[in-house]
This record gives sequence, C-alpha cells and structure tokens, in this order.
Amino acid sequence: MPELPEVEVVRLFLEDKLLHHTITKIDILNSKSFIGDPSQVVGQKIVKFSRIGKQLSIHLENKLILLVHLKMTGQLILGDTMLGHPTKFDKYPNKSTRLIFHLSPSSLQGASATKQSVLFFNDQRKFGWVQIFDKDSLKNFQKNLGYDVLDKKFTPDYLFSQLQRSSRAVKLVLLDQHFFAGIGNIYANDALFLSKIHPSISANKIIISQSKKIYQNLIDIMQQSIVAGGSTMKDNKYVRPDGTFGSNQFLFRVYSRAGESCLICQTKIKRIVIGGRGTFFCPKCQPA
Repeated sequence: MPELPEVEVVRLFLEDKLLHHTITKIDILNSKSFIGDPSQVVGQKIVKFSRIGKQLSIHLENKLILLVHLKMTGQLILGDTMLGHPTKFDKYPNKSTRLIFHLSPSSLQGASATKQSVLFFNDQRKFGWVQIFDKDSLKNFQKNLGYDVLDKKFTPDYLFSQLQRSSRAVKLVLLDQHFFAGIGNIYANDALFLSKIHPSISANKIIISQSKKIYQNLIDIMQQSIVAGGSTMKDNKYVRPDGTFGSNQFLFRVYSRAGESCLICQTKIKRIVIGGRGTFFCPKCQPA
C-alpha cells in the first residue's frame, strides 16, 4: 500500500505538472471508483493539491475537492510516470484502469504547454476511489484522523500523549490512523528499530525519552523516503518529487528483512505477527 511518503511524492509531482490545468472530461470505467456527480468538476481548474495521511486532495476553482485514496493497489499514471502501487503494464488504459482524467493546461503556462494531459487511475483490486467533497463535508469525513506526521501539530508531546492513551502494542498504536495519520507498516517497523524499542511493548509503557526517539526517527525516515521517492516502487524506478528516477532503492532497516543480518549487530532479523500485521525487529537491538 502506498504510505505517507509515497502519497506526498504523488502530491508534489502532480502539483508541479497539473496545477492550473482544467479537467475537461472524466471517463468512469468502474462506477465504484468515482463517488459523486462528475459534471460538478468537469470544466473546473485545479488550484491546489494537499494531503493528510495517505489521502490526497485536489482543490478546484469552484471550491469542490476531489479526494483520492489509493488504498492497496491504486496508482496514478501521467505520461511515462507511474505513481503509487508498483505494478507495471505495457499500455494505458488497460484492464486495471478505473478512471481517466483529461486535462487541459492554462494558456498562461506558455505556448509549450498546449498539449492535453491524461491522468489514469489504475486499481487492480478496486479498493481505491476518488470522491467529490466540499470543504465542510471533507472536514467531517476526516475528523477522526490524528495529526499528519508532517504537520506542525505533530510534536513530541503530541506523540507521547497519544501513546499514553492505549495499552495495545506500540506498533499497533503507531499504525492507528485515529492517533496518527500516515504512519504505515514500513515506517512503524523501522522507526521502532532505530529507537531500540520492541514492537510488542504496550504503548502506555513508553517513557518520554523513548517517545522523543520515536518521533525524531519517524520524521527522519519520512523525509528521507520522500526525497528518495518512496518505498513502494521496484526495479530502481521510484519517482522523486521532481519526476526524475532514482538509482538506489530505499534502505529498509528491518522491514521485509526476516532472516537477514541486522545492519547494526548482525543478529538475524525476526518476523512475528502483531494484530494481523507482519512485524520485523532485531532481538538484540530491540529487547522485549
């Protein structure tokens, strides 16, 4: 699933390429993938892109907002650039294409920007969606989300106070979007490893000095991954925010490295299941 850094890369890329473009047509190939009346947004200019957690908002000139949630297998394709889930196809549209957005650039963007853009929304498992909201309905829809990890309101004190509210495993609380918007499985595993905290420890047993370490490591990992283009792209073809391709994959510390040597002590990384989620840790660096 695309996580916060991947969706932030999508936001930055689309903001650079499609800001001030006008939606001229929407082809809805799967009715469940688009919620709302498309006539409300056709003919409207994109004035802003924003994000909270894993949800991307496309703000339009008439004050309506297109909320995009990629869920498990969603991806957006613009030209030769694929964002989101890493599955590649030979052509677009294809059997996984659910929506096609046709967009026209503003005349103010210069003579070289006259070509129509086509944005494909692909989703193999049909869990993702695009929905129309106004400002108030979107605020109500997102009211149960915790602070976004990259929001200024997400502070060390906020993180500690939220952890103290639950006796569940600290990793599960980090993944709970009601507490924190945007932390996914990859980043929870690796942040706890860097903080030397076992993932099954009760969240309310985390002391403030440990909480500060979790906070800083989460911020550092998120920012590193955004610069790299996220962690979901394969074959060294992840996309950086400027649209260029990277040459090195994101370096997982423990996530998806079961049986491999710890990068610090060489102990074998273990995998357990906590709350139905695969969980990775170093038994020596993260003692129970």
